[in-house]
Amino acid sequence: MDANYYLDIRVLESSDDTDLKLGHIRNQIYTVIHGAFRKLPAHYALALEMSDKLKAKQEQFEKKHGRSAKPNFDILRIFAEKQDELDELVEAIKGHWKIRDYTVLGVAIAVPTAKISGWKSYRKFRIPTQKAERTKLSHQNEPLRDRRLKTAKGMPFFQVISQSTGQGFTVIIDVQESENAGYGLPDSYGLARKESPFALPVF
Repeated sequence: MDANYYLDIRVLESSDDTDLKLGHIRNQIYTVIHGAFRKLPAHYALALEMSDKLKAKQEQFEKKHGRSAKPNFDILRIFAEKQDELDELVEAIKGHWKIRDYTVLGVAIAVPTAKISGWKSYRKFRIPTQKAERTKLSHQNEPLRDRRLKTAKGMPFFQVISQSTGQGFTVIIDVQESENAGYGLPDSYGLARKESPFALPVF
């Protein structure tokens, strides 16, 4: 994945409806973006970032409660190899009312290579189904499903509605530090896979 250009989509928390919290709106926005990703697979990669406003809010929480706030994010940073691929994505989603009303939609910008301070890989974190778990169950060890559910509690996630089936599902994201970019390609969620690893620049 040659992450040469990026686009920031900042999710706005509703100020007039208490039911529309950041996490709920974020899920809705990602569902729209995922639909666009599926039409041009292996072109867009997703990173999660925090705006300065959200960082300040997290710091206030920590000072008030004396403990770390849960991991949070309000910027969906989309990477692509070419600028026109991001322009195409903007054209595909900018007319959607959720994008219009609840995001600040940025423009494609070249990645500032001189400012890159590291690399992060974003992968889908898989939890075995109960049916699959029963075939591997050991009385001596805690089931893998239970261990993974515990681990997932500290990870960012999206709750998505499939546009083809209408079924809801959760996309849990495992964020890992990486030494380099790698050569894999993103899946339709914008994420790396075990068999196709890659990382995105941090700057």
